[in-house]
Amino acid sequence: MYLTGMLYNLPNVVLAAIVLVAVKGLVDITELCHVWRVSRFEFGVCMVAFAGVLVLGILKGVIVAVLVSLLLLIRRAAQPHVAFLGRIPGTRSYSDIERNRDNTAAAGALLCRVEAALLYFNVEHVRDAIWQRIRSTPETLTLAVFDPSTSPTVDLAGARMLAKLHAELQAAGIRLRLVAAHAAVRDILRAEGLEESVGDFGRRSSVADVVDEFQGRVNP
Repeated sequence: MYLTGMLYNLPNVVLAAIVLVAVKGLVDITELCHVWRVSRFEFGVCMVAFAGVLVLGILKGVIVAVLVSLLLLIRRAAQPHVAFLGRIPGTRSYSDIERNRDNTAAAGALLCRVEAALLYFNVEHVRDAIWQRIRSTPETLTLAVFDPSTSPTVDLAGARMLAKLHAELQAAGIRLRLVAAHAAVRDILRAEGLEESVGDFGRRSSVADVVDEFQGRVNP
């Protein structure tokens, strides 16, 4: 503080250069490029924080970045990815058929998995995605398997959506089965009476078991 007077007569250009050199160490271009390659979502939040700090100051800029990050997280949770599954060649395992094009779809069956919690603000998105897939499938479907193993939480709205989906599919001649539900998920699904209507969906059940049973009935 006592030496700032010595900088009083320095040209503004020199002071600007000093500031730029100091700021240069705070911006890691290599890390920004890495974030861009790994996660566009986090890169977007990073750019919002950077612009907010430059325009509004540190405190307001960080607050804006936090709010934008929360909004983007809510948007992502409201529109989770619904994976439609196919058999991995040479195995009894199933994975997302859109990410693994060599997977084999089960004839006459639709296999799906929601890669997020099933909550009141995303259940309609999940239901619409399943029906859109059913309508776009050229062959006649008689079985739909819903795997909630990647859904750590299912609330009351989610359980009721599955019950409604079961009734709609049943009216369309498609049987709904649930498999591999977690303990807390099983509890709320049982409370909504789904076990009586769709059968056992405990941890011992699996997509492969249900599909093999279904194909055994279709092709005895």
